[in-house]
Amino acid sequence: MPPSGLRLDLHNHTSFSADGLMPPAVLLATAKAKGIHCLAVTDHNTVKGALEAVALAEADLELPRVIPGIELTTAVGEIIGLYVWEDIPRGLSLFESVDRIRGQGGVVYLPHPYAFFRRGAISRGARLQAAELSDIIEVVNGRSLGPHAAKRSRALARKTGRPGGAGSDAHREAEVGTAWVTVEAYPARDILVQLVAEGVIEHDLGVRQYVMNLGMQNLAPVTRLRRRVSGELSRR
Repeated sequence: MPPSGLRLDLHNHTSFSADGLMPPAVLLATAKAKGIHCLAVTDHNTVKGALEAVALAEADLELPRVIPGIELTTAVGEIIGLYVWEDIPRGLSLFESVDRIRGQGGVVYLPHPYAFFRRGAISRGARLQAAELSDIIEVVNGRSLGPHAAKRSRALARKTGRPGGAGSDAHREAEVGTAWVTVEAYPARDILVQLVAEGVIEHDLGVRQYVMNLGMQNLAPVTRLRRRVSGELSRR
């Protein structure tokens, strides 16, 4: 255990996401360099990147520990399943998606609930319901465009009695390690929620990062299109 606690980052992407640019090995090496001790790999609608990252971490104990997960597109927007080992179909109802996550013994994590300009964010009409169905609500997202969303997310977590989490939502190296929860032990499925509830949310977000995030989000559609045209995604 590091003297100052363990940095847990609950939301990250690899090149297995259409808008991700890091192979799992690069994500893990970058996270290690930035002082992250454990991270969730939560690619869009696939666990392939997470499973590769788990294998890499198990083969090299110097790398951060990995929680396998998936950022799942439901009929009303995105939710994350942590400790998910198998793919779940996209486009299911919110209830069915949550049931599929829990059916694998997973933890339901609501990402960026107030990211109004984010492709795939949970819809306004389903936000409260999604929060009530979740185990953890992301109150700090490393790709946010300003502090207002975090304030509203914290209020939602308080209203529903859910612990607040944090994740970098990194899609490229510059975004790794921008938001995390400092906890007192390496997480496991059965203690994750408690650890997060007792942890301290921290981040490196400021005006410069918010401006950079705007540019990165504007580049995301270009990244998806370029990777599809090149055939890179079809080879995954």
